[in-house]
Amino acid sequence: MKSKWMHPQYYSLFSCKADKCRHSCCSSWKIPVSRREYERLINMECSDELYRRVQQAFEVPRVITEDVFRYVCFNWLGECPIQDKGLCALHREKGEGFLPKICRLYPRSFKSINGINCVSCSSSCEAVVELLYDHDLMNVTEELMEGEPEVRYQIEDVDMLNRIQEVIQDRSTTLAQSIQDICRLINEEEFMHDYLSGDDPLAKAVGVLGRLAGSNDRLEETAMPIVERYRNDPSSYEDDRKTFERDHPEWMGFFERVINNSMMYECFPFVDRRFDRTQAYKGLCVCYGLMRIVCIGNHHFHQDKDSLIDAVSALFHLIDHTSFYYNVSVLTENAAVVLRL
Repeated sequence: MKSKWMHPQYYSLFSCKADKCRHSCCSSWKIPVSRREYERLINMECSDELYRRVQQAFEVPRVITEDVFRYVCFNWLGECPIQDKGLCALHREKGEGFLPKICRLYPRSFKSINGINCVSCSSSCEAVVELLYDHDLMNVTEELMEGEPEVRYQIEDVDMLNRIQEVIQDRSTTLAQSIQDICRLINEEEFMHDYLSGDDPLAKAVGVLGRLAGSNDRLEETAMPIVERYRNDPSSYEDDRKTFERDHPEWMGFFERVINNSMMYECFPFVDRRFDRTQAYKGLCVCYGLMRIVCIGNHHFHQDKDSLIDAVSALFHLIDHTSFYYNVSVLTENAAVVLRL
């Protein structure tokens, strides 16, 4: 049965690139499978070839739970053993309904916020980042769609979400200023203390990137040459910045859409119940700072659009799929200074 769903306009254009994807979500991702899904897969009726693939597909996690009962065990190429020439053999033979939930939904996130259904896509998917690069379609629209919420939020200050959306999409000011305004809405006193701390913005961002880059192989491969460059020669950042902004004159609109998309995906500033939402501004500042140095630094080494898309999606694999906001709030002092980059 269809129900009303709120989503960014680009959502209607999204489709999986499947075998055309440069960095498939079926490669090198830590993909969990629940006990129920695992038992259904190993007991299903299927061809001998698919049966062989499925029997070789899983490994036992260090800590077993009902939701994380097995992990996909990648082959020597770093790919899911059920994948066949870039396409899913399970999907092809048995249909979408047999896929594990995470495979069926990614990069989508279905949420209920105070009873209102909302769906968005993660900026970790290259197809999503390509849409955000090519189209200015972040306004929220309503559509009748199939689906059930995977996460339910009950938020007292729902007006905060609306105010944040108004600020982040304000084109009359810079993106950095808009993020400052959002942070001041959340916790002005603490934000201003951080922002005026006098720390070096580039050194702060490089330090955070160096510590967190190992979250996924793609980000580590992209980030470590950038970290090395700006640690050894901080003065090169300014020349790199000018070159990047010259070659990508619409960079600010692109950054705004990607960061706003991640905010929707994470339900910012209510992203993590382990800390008070006043701490969430630190993650937002670092999100902006890391996007700046990753895109600017990557452009020094690779000038093509695909490389930019890949760098951004690798970064948001960290931001959207790890405890990024919590880690930043705990590990990073004076995080707000990176807005000066």
